[in-house]
Amino acid sequence: MLDAVIVLVARFAIGWLFVAGGVGKLKDVAEFERSLAAYRIVPQSLERASAWSLAVVELAIGLGSLAQQPLALLAAGALLAVYAAAIAINLVRGRRFIDCGCGGAAQPLSGGIVARNIALLAVVAIAVAEPSARPLAWVDAVSVVAGVLVCATIYAAVNQLLAARAQLEEWI
Repeated sequence: MLDAVIVLVARFAIGWLFVAGGVGKLKDVAEFERSLAAYRIVPQSLERASAWSLAVVELAIGLGSLAQQPLALLAAGALLAVYAAAIAINLVRGRRFIDCGCGGAAQPLSGGIVARNIALLAVVAIAVAEPSARPLAWVDAVSVVAGVLVCATIYAAVNQLLAARAQLEEWI
């Protein structure tokens, strides 16, 4: 059993990540559809429906994770694994100069993004763990909020580093 605060931080961090991802994709689903098409994994006739479906599924996973639904957390892990596999397949194909479709600024595929998704799978593993049964106090709520903010900051910093590395590699 893990401490309840650690489990809650993981659950809420995964939840907010997927809510933000789903909302971002829904805001510009046409751009996400172009990114998805570049992967050449989904049949062309299903690209539009797949883009919409993935965006809605991400949002649903995020909301379910925030509601601490175990099925949503397991779905988050499954989707992260699928995304990591799709990126890895394209890297093996030698197709790294396509947008990852992760949201935010365009970012080419890289092993770093695969590693980031694997690290997020570790966070999901923590999120699905059974939390300790100790009673939570007000300081625990503060700790959870602070922990989620730290996770969001680390995630944003890693994304910035991966994007900067990709830009440097284009110059070389």
